[in-house]
Amino acid sequence: MQKIIHITDPHFVAPGKTLYGIDPAQRLRDTLDHVSRVHADAKLILITGDLADTGDPAAYALLREILSEVRLPVHLTIGNHDDRGAFRGVFGGEGFVQAAVDLHDWLVVLLDTKDDISHFGCLDGGRFEWLQDQLFRAAGRPVVVAMHHTPADLHVPCFKTSDMKESDRLLSILRKNASVRHMLFGHRHVAAAGSLSGISFTASRGTAQHIVLDWEQYGKPIFVAAAPSYDVVMLDGSDVVVHRHEGLDHLPVIRPGDPK
Repeated sequence: MQKIIHITDPHFVAPGKTLYGIDPAQRLRDTLDHVSRVHADAKLILITGDLADTGDPAAYALLREILSEVRLPVHLTIGNHDDRGAFRGVFGGEGFVQAAVDLHDWLVVLLDTKDDISHFGCLDGGRFEWLQDQLFRAAGRPVVVAMHHTPADLHVPCFKTSDMKESDRLLSILRKNASVRHMLFGHRHVAAAGSLSGISFTASRGTAQHIVLDWEQYGKPIFVAAAPSYDVVMLDGSDVVVHRHEGLDHLPVIRPGDPK
């Protein structure tokens, strides 16, 4: 069994600033501290976009400082709130922010879905072809695909039906490759799970602001400051199990367990 950690949407702002009255940096610090204490055996951490709320270079510099203290390998991609140039200016590298991570028995493909002209996701500019190449290189090994945007309708009234351009093309590519076992998303700030085109997925709420599931709210979504959330993804053989950490260990205990 191999374990990976999925974190999303930290929405960093510059040092000393807050976002909707919360401190995104402290919330991510708390999350990473919990991961280091409870899941030190994880193979890696994925952070799937909206690293910074407005693409501020100072926010990326703060994120880099915090991540420099993390012992586990951390792999990043960007979301619609990010600025690819500002990110590259702090973290280095060039081109799209994506990677294929070889875990021997598994392949993790991390996609950059940022569109430079809208908040929708997209995979143009050679990204579709890059994805197809990585799936070919998997050579039959099971694959997890992680990205910021969700390529289908989550059926929450305040969201648009889809938030990706050419989502049918993406799902067709994934559906035709029997090795793709699971997808990981961020972006929507809600916890969701299901299947798209027959492929299972989980969407994580993230570590910053969360969105209330108000089924009568068709306009601007309601933000709340619930406990930071992250997902623990277990890869076992060709099976995927996802556990969600939502700070339940900080709630009042109504029946104690056995001594640890």
